[in-house]
Amino acid sequence: MLITIIFSAIEAILLFFGIFSPFARIQEFWIFKEEFSIYNLIIALFDQQNFLLGGTILLFGVLIPFMRLCTNFIPIARLKNLNLHKLAMVDIFLISFLLFSSQLSYFFEVSLLKGFYFLFAALVVSYVNHWTTKSMK
Repeated sequence: MLITIIFSAIEAILLFFGIFSPFARIQEFWIFKEEFSIYNLIIALFDQQNFLLGGTILLFGVLIPFMRLCTNFIPIARLKNLNLHKLAMVDIFLISFLLFSSQLSYFFEVSLLKGFYFLFAALVVSYVNHWTTKSMK
């Protein structure tokens, strides 16, 4: 149980830093540069009334990882049966797609920043926590 608490605390800290730290930098036409975090991205999308995309990033990038963290401490069988690990961190997939498309384009370039690495580390810690919890049972 102590290992689960330690891994969950580390995951929560990494998730927090991943959401609020700069996630990526997009440079367009070698002139315009813009850095954004997951938090800033969600706020900007809601401000621009793009509720579907903002809600999707909020759900899969913030709420589901938070719910997954809660299932480590609150024994809710229905949430554990949902296997939230498969749904969380879709934003990492999206940024991977954005990176791939930037490699094919001459007009914009995407650079990953520390927020991406915090989120990726949170994902790795989450899976290690999940595997150790399963192996202990």
